[in-house]
Amino acid sequence: NDPTRDPTADPTADPTTDPTADPTKDPTADPTTDPTKDPTSDPTNDPTRDPTADPTADPTTDPTADPTKDPTADPTTDPTRDPTSDPTADPTADPTVDPTTDPTVSPTVVPTISPTVAICEGLNDDPREVDVVILADTDGRYRNRNDETRDNQCYNYFDMIGDAMTKVKTSEYGNVGNTRTRVGYIEFDKNTAEILTQLDDPVVNMNEVTDQEIIDYNNFISQRCDDLYPTSPEVFFNDTTNYESHACDDATPTKLYDALALARSQINPADDRETFLVIFSNCRVPATEEQRICTEYEDYIRDGYGNGAAGNNQLGDGINVVMIGMGNDGPFGVDGQDADDDYIECLVENDADRIWTHDTRNPEQFNDGGMATIVGTICERRPTKSPTIDPTVDPTRDPTRDPTSDPTAAPTE
Repeated sequence: NDPTRDPTADPTADPTTDPTADPTKDPTADPTTDPTKDPTSDPTNDPTRDPTADPTADPTTDPTADPTKDPTADPTTDPTRDPTSDPTADPTADPTVDPTTDPTVSPTVVPTISPTVAICEGLNDDPREVDVVILADTDGRYRNRNDETRDNQCYNYFDMIGDAMTKVKTSEYGNVGNTRTRVGYIEFDKNTAEILTQLDDPVVNMNEVTDQEIIDYNNFISQRCDDLYPTSPEVFFNDTTNYESHACDDATPTKLYDALALARSQINPADDRETFLVIFSNCRVPATEEQRICTEYEDYIRDGYGNGAAGNNQLGDGINVVMIGMGNDGPFGVDGQDADDDYIECLVENDADRIWTHDTRNPEQFNDGGMATIVGTICERRPTKSPTIDPTVDPTRDPTRDPTSDPTAAPTE
């Protein structure tokens, strides 16, 4: 209709109105309004919102938030926490804590036993059959030189006892029957004495003994401070009642006498094994108690049977004792010196070389002095000095002076 009516009516009059009004209105309104609105609204709103919202918001949120959160949080948190947590915590926990607990506990008991407290050469190179009973005094308030209770005094004390155990005992793979070195453990205080590990304990003193079992035994001893004082020694002894009940006191001496009786019950001289007692003391016993101990045990120490009259020491059957006294509770030592090396000398057969005391519980001092005393006695077989003094000095004095004085004087008159 339009193309017929317009070209006919318009060739003259309309060409000015129609071609001007129509094309101006139509093509302008249509192509301008519509295409502008449509392509602008559609390609602009839609593509702008979508590709902008999507590629911009999304890529910004996704590739930016995600990659920033993921590659940054992840590689930062993960690779940092993981490689730090793992290679640091783990390698520090593993290669350090674990190797300090495993290869160190393992060895501390074995590798530290190895690096730190390896079994002494004397027992490693010459695997004799040896029995060692450790007697540990748990009385006292773990005071330092300033008369103050300190946690480290307690922890050091039991660490050193644990090290003494591993110095004379190690794992024995493939063993059947008694282990070469058997180590028993007894604790005593002013109230009681108790065997915690028997000489015939089936785990550590019989058949195969692994590195881990040695570690566990060492840990058991070295962690006794936590078992005895779960709140810590400082907190425990802050209570006046506890402070007084554990103080070294001559009126209620520590039960070393009873602990020695328990040790004796463990030992069978007929087993034909070298036998040693290692006594760790926090508190000194008074002179009257010392005399009671000497009366009961001096002869027994000489021969392992209790028939050890002067001159009757049976070499190889006797019990060899090491005395270790530490700390200001005792008191032991004066200003760090080994001042009272005569403490219960009757138990060491008057051999002062087998007594070591110090006024602190310092691991370095102990390694230089106390551990050296243990090694010298057990590993290097230093105890021959006393068995010689006894059969020589005593038998000479007794059988010579008596028969000379009695039988000679009488028949001469």
